[in-house]
Amino acid sequence: MNEETNSTKGIEGIEEIKTQHIEPKEPIVEKESNKPKEFKSKKSPPKEKLVDLKVKADPRDVSPEDRKRNVKKLAGAISHSLRATGEINVRCFGNASIGKAAKALAIAREYVGIQELQLECAPAFITTKIGDTDLTGISFCTFASKSDAIQIDIEKIPSVLMVKADPRDVSPEDRKRNVKKLAGAIAHSLEENKEVSIRCFGNATIGKASKALAIARGHVATRGSDLYCWPVFIVAEINGNERTGISFYCYTNEI
Repeated sequence: MNEETNSTKGIEGIEEIKTQHIEPKEPIVEKESNKPKEFKSKKSPPKEKLVDLKVKADPRDVSPEDRKRNVKKLAGAISHSLRATGEINVRCFGNASIGKAAKALAIAREYVGIQELQLECAPAFITTKIGDTDLTGISFCTFASKSDAIQIDIEKIPSVLMVKADPRDVSPEDRKRNVKKLAGAIAHSLEENKEVSIRCFGNATIGKASKALAIARGHVATRGSDLYCWPVFIVAEINGNERTGISFYCYTNEI
């Protein structure tokens, strides 16, 4: 397994307290007493706040069982941090890691739901430099709050966008143009219906949708509101085969 996950860590080591020994002038004789000895409880060291969690893509030759296991481990790390601190940034570079993160977030949403917490994300672009190369990725700014009594049924959302993967031979310029078109469609649906469901099948479409959501978030911000979303698993029959995908339920805080 080639997965890098973070978990909340304790402070390593115990601070050594030095005391100065004073030699008594006369020997001290301990007297027996019926008074019980007092024991002071040691406080556990404070935990460090886990701010960023970088998602690594699995190797191509990893087994389906290990791939699912890695996603569940990532979901556990996310949900643990949300319960402990209430927020975490899930950082991804590449469609494989974005798809892995989206699936883990969908599972983590179920985990924190047991404590009546609602997982929500705000996608944003991030950049990093490896050597002389600048890489652009996606960070899911994830937080948890007390869930509302109203439950959302994804299947009953009137506005639905189906994301298609770009052909492999498409140019980088056309690929970016297609993402911007999808972002425009998301922003328009939010303006008209206040909510939209974005359906994806495969890492390529999940990556495309995540980037479009980050751009659409900028469009929505011009109206003075912010864009939020959370992923759920969906199942559909495509070409006679049953496939599992991800649907992003997207909405704004516009009143």
